[in-house]
Amino acid sequence: MKHTFPAGQIFPPRHSLSKFRFALGLSKRCLLLLALLLATPCLAHSGKARYHVIVDTDGAPDDLRAICLLLGNREVEVLALTASEGAQSPKRTAACLCALLRHFHHEGIPVGCGRPTGAEAPAWRARAGQVEWGHVEKADCPEACDLLAATIEGEEETVTLVALGSLTNIDALCSARPDLKERIARIVWYNDCIRPLEGANYRADPAAACRVLASGIPTAMVSSIRPVPISAAWIDSVATVATPYARRIVTTHRCLPLSQSIAESHLGAWDDLAALYLFHPELFDRKQLTYNVSACTFRDPECFCSSMLPLLRGKPDAESRVFYGFPTDAVCYARDVEPIIDQAIALYGPSEWRACVLTNELHGHLGIYATVGVKMGIRAREYFNIGVDDIEVTTYAGHTPPVSCMNDGLQVGTGASVGHGLIRVAAVDAPRPEALFRFKDKTIRLRLKPEYAERIRRDVRRGVELHGDRTEAYWQYVRELALHYWLDFDRHEIFELEPVTGNA
Repeated sequence: MKHTFPAGQIFPPRHSLSKFRFALGLSKRCLLLLALLLATPCLAHSGKARYHVIVDTDGAPDDLRAICLLLGNREVEVLALTASEGAQSPKRTAACLCALLRHFHHEGIPVGCGRPTGAEAPAWRARAGQVEWGHVEKADCPEACDLLAATIEGEEETVTLVALGSLTNIDALCSARPDLKERIARIVWYNDCIRPLEGANYRADPAAACRVLASGIPTAMVSSIRPVPISAAWIDSVATVATPYARRIVTTHRCLPLSQSIAESHLGAWDDLAALYLFHPELFDRKQLTYNVSACTFRDPECFCSSMLPLLRGKPDAESRVFYGFPTDAVCYARDVEPIIDQAIALYGPSEWRACVLTNELHGHLGIYATVGVKMGIRAREYFNIGVDDIEVTTYAGHTPPVSCMNDGLQVGTGASVGHGLIRVAAVDAPRPEALFRFKDKTIRLRLKPEYAERIRRDVRRGVELHGDRTEAYWQYVRELALHYWLDFDRHEIFELEPVTGNA
């Protein structure tokens, strides 16, 4: 029998902790932290995401932190983002989400906009609207319910819904497509008051919350045993994490209005805890409320920082199968490569550095088009925000050097190798630096902009004129060019990117 929850119904009271559990509380926390710190780094893994997630958000600052964490961790594949009523209006939140995805170059993640509920705007809406998500523009987004249905229906794996606002959009989905409920693995919903059922996310649409909780979908309602403050010291610790996602958190929280909220001790971890629960449910006390709903209470606010920072850093071996991390020590590299290491990683990130190094080793020399292929492959993965071995590639670079050298970079940059059967070289009369990238039901086309292709032709032609074709001096000249392009060619600037519809 399914349970219903009239608005504001009080759940059964929490039983007091036994003396035995109280006595073991400290030691349990110590053991959990020890387990997190000592988790062995040498376990084999497929490189595939463990969690396939749709995030529903009301555009609050704590949601921004949670979304940055989920986007930046390779354990998670964010399938879509939807906007609901709450800290901001759905339309404003959808525009903020699009701005954030553009900032990270993850334009391939779709955004849906929910319907307004007519709920009274919270007192902090004006302040939430001042937070910098990116360059916000008017966004033309599909209906959240339609996007939820299409995404869940098209996904091979069951989907986890991470709800950081009201449950309006999930309620609409359950009403419109009840057949899809079995495709939802669970809902992880932050709501800061469980007994009685209250809280900002609940108040944004109480009727929707009650219907979703009675829907039969497994639901974890996340909260904390006591406040978890976001302090300036915590932001300083996030600043030590060298990822664009951590930098976005730091930038927004060191500027108004969030810097003022931190100074006034008015900013806490709320919806962030839903993201933390996804990775570390053992940090929460779980109590079954009904057959499908559990209350999951964060037990030790003092371990929030130590738990979140490793998740923001991500796994150092996320793309490696032999290395743990990837060597960047100057002594490992040739003398002419050594000077560009730090600058290249700072400009384009460790993923591009790793792929460029491996490609040029595979390729047999430092190649220009091989490096272009790496940057093109990394840009395609970035668009969809996916790891290696997840994408199909059709390349138009042909089989004749120098343009065909791009194919080596594409394989390493995407993991779509010949052996995996994920790359195909199209038959073309005139090879060109262009490729199609297909991920699930989406396809994009990337091509090197004409001015960059012409620059390469001009520079290579000059090398032939100066040193002859394929002489030792010519190859040294090409090596110098390749190193220069490695630093000078920004993958966000050198390609034309075009979504492809229909039969590519």
